[in-house]
Amino acid sequence: MQAPRLIVHADDFGLSRSVNEGILEAHCRGILTSTSVMASGEAFDHAIQLVRATPALDVGVHLTLTEERSVLGCADIPTLLNGLGVFHANPGVFMQRYLSHRISLDDVRREFDAQIERVAEQGLAISHLDGHQHLHMLPGIRRVVGELAKKYAIPAIRFPREQLQGYMFRDVENWSRLLQQCVLNCVCSIAAIPGAMQPDHFVGFAFGGKLTKANLFKVLQSLPETGICELMCHPGHPDPQSPRAHWGYRWQEELEALTDPGIRRYIEAHDIRLVSYAALANS
Repeated sequence: MQAPRLIVHADDFGLSRSVNEGILEAHCRGILTSTSVMASGEAFDHAIQLVRATPALDVGVHLTLTEERSVLGCADIPTLLNGLGVFHANPGVFMQRYLSHRISLDDVRREFDAQIERVAEQGLAISHLDGHQHLHMLPGIRRVVGELAKKYAIPAIRFPREQLQGYMFRDVENWSRLLQQCVLNCVCSIAAIPGAMQPDHFVGFAFGGKLTKANLFKVLQSLPETGICELMCHPGHPDPQSPRAHWGYRWQEELEALTDPGIRRYIEAHDIRLVSYAALANS
């Protein structure tokens, strides 16, 4: 039987320098194998500098439609921006507009195309696409993402359907997150993106922003025994001035978990093979 294979993936590369440095440390000192860069992130240039110096770090594009700056301006994507000319800060506002058919898929296509192009212009080999808050999986938008993946010869797209496990229900504070996961699973079940490779399994949404050492052990102990599994995480260094402090993410605790020697020993003792999105091509 083939050993379990695990992609340890950090979202939000490019969000801030503190997040960038945490992701790099989790890769160089820990178990992180992959990340995805936000082309519209305020620390995009810093992220590109770091990844150019770290060729072993697998890089995708973190397609973004909320909270951050857009690559294109209001004249090109008017339905995606608010009155101040930036993405809507609240994902709920985006969903209201999407469900009421006030989001133009042509605008989404133009903005996503520009985001991918901005990363491709840096000379990086883009291994996959995923989405900020998983909005890339919404019907209509997922078709756009699939078509752009073909255009840029990007082989893989994240499919964030997570099987619910018993350990997820033991934390009452986690129940709202589990409800969100159920909704996301329903969205994912509508249809996969045709022609795109994806890991066999996905975990990490239930502990999004709080993948502490204890929670990481729970995930590792419940990994599927076969196939490639993607684990989503959000490491970073503390930054009280961050405009994303209201997310409540435990950036530093996630970094400590990913670099913990005991976690590494557990992975080695249980023959869990750390891989990146590039492994999908050979699976």
